[in-house]
Formats: sequence, C-alpha cells, structure tokens
Amino acid sequence: MAKDKKKKVEIKAEDLEKMKAKAGEVSDNTQPKADDDLGIDRDALTDKEYIEKLEELVVIRNKEASECKAIAQRLQADFDNYRKRTNSMGEEMKHFGESLVIEKMLTVLDNCDLARKYLQDQAALQGFNMMETQILSALEGFGLKEVDALNKDFDAKFMTCYEREKTEDESKDGKVTEVSQKGYTLNGKLLRAASVKVAYMEIKSED
Repeated sequence: MAKDKKKKVEIKAEDLEKMKAKAGEVSDNTQPKADDDLGIDRDALTDKEYIEKLEELVVIRNKEASECKAIAQRLQADFDNYRKRTNSMGEEMKHFGESLVIEKMLTVLDNCDLARKYLQDQAALQGFNMMETQILSALEGFGLKEVDALNKDFDAKFMTCYEREKTEDESKDGKVTEVSQKGYTLNGKLLRAASVKVAYMEIKSED
C-alpha cells in the first residue's frame, strides 16, 4: 500500500511539471516581444546600451512623425488651394454665362429704343416703357448698369466717339451731345462702350 501511495504522488508531480511547462510555452507565445519589434536585441546589450538604443529610436520616431506632419500639412494646403481654385473657376464660369445672356438682351433694349421713336399712341408708349423698365430692372439685378453719357464729359474708358460736332458754346466743349447706342457695365466692368457724339470748340488762331 505504501508503495502504491508513493507512486501515485510521483505521477501527480510529473503531471504538475508538464502543466507548468505548457503554461510557460503559452505565456511566451502570447506575450508581445517589444524588443523584437523595435529591432533591439535586449539580451546582447547592457542596461546603458539598451537605454541609448531606445533614446536613438525616440529621436528617429520623432523625426518621422515631424516629416509625416509636414506632408499632411502640405497635402491640406494643396487641397485648400485646389478647393479655392475650383470655387473661383465656378464663379467665373457663372459670371461668364450671365454676361453672354445679358449681351444678347442688350439687343432687345436697343430695339426698344428704336421702336419707341415710331410709337404714336401714348397708351401704347406708356405700356412699352413699362415693359422696357421691367427688363432693365431684371438685368440690373445681375449687376447691369447703363453708362451715364449724355451731357457728360467724354470718357474714353466707357465711350467711343463716332462723330465730333463743332460748337460755339464753351460749356459744351468736350461734352457728349448725343448717344446713338447706350453703353453698359456689368458688376463694375465695361460690357459695352457707349457710342456717342462729342462737341468740340474750335480754337481760333490770333492773326
């Protein structure tokens, strides 16, 4: 009986050792090997050398992080510039489309000026003027504005002179006396120059 009891105890001790060994293998396999990930052989280094290696890695990682941050900032700046250019191009295309339509409408306004000369009925003329005013008001909503030329000093930036007429009135010298075709600006920029007649006073030479 004593021998059997002793054998039974030894078997249990062997089983316990095997269990410990297996537990150690599992622990080694599951534990992250930080030093291997860093490329450092910890066992081959002294404590001082190990710390120096870690400090070198910190410097390298900080440099890499700074480079990544700089790249990210450049990409963000490039994207912001691209977005601004895209928005600017969109606005330019919008204004360009509006200007094309408005230029076509100027012909309608020109025809209104011509037709007014042939209207004799006052009621019809009044209605016609109201219609023209509504068209012009709608176009003004897009930034269209008529060039104020009649009886004004000639301004080559907004007017073209198709004829000059002599005057004896000094106050009319250089003034616009007639507008054959109205001029317009769109959002402050010249869309079409006014075609005008300009008075001039002849300088008399002293004999």
